[in-house]
Amino acid sequence: MVSYMSDPPSEVEIGDYPLMAKWRTSERAQMIEAIREMIQEARRMAMSKRTSSKERIRWTRLAGQLIWYKDSNLRSMTYESMERELTKLKDTIFERRAKLGPPRGYDFRADNPSSG
Repeated sequence: MVSYMSDPPSEVEIGDYPLMAKWRTSERAQMIEAIREMIQEARRMAMSKRTSSKERIRWTRLAGQLIWYKDSNLRSMTYESMERELTKLKDTIFERRAKLGPPRGYDFRADNPSSG
């Protein structure tokens, strides 16, 4: 017997949001790794004995700015993951409510203003 089930949807058919989220996650991971390397370099230059005091201040300031930028990226990733979890939770709640149906004693006529 031949099964006419279709293949699972490809990444293009899934939708734009999950595909963009996956791309954003990979790009952020690369960006955070690059920022981490720059922070290490700035710290190394700030602590170097060969660096003049004027340059040391600049390297220290740069390291602080990079740390702040890395923190803001990580924070936005946290907000995005919370949004995904909230969406999943909301979908689960709506599915449960649909399965349960209206509560006992619920008057359908009260929702329909045209009936009367």
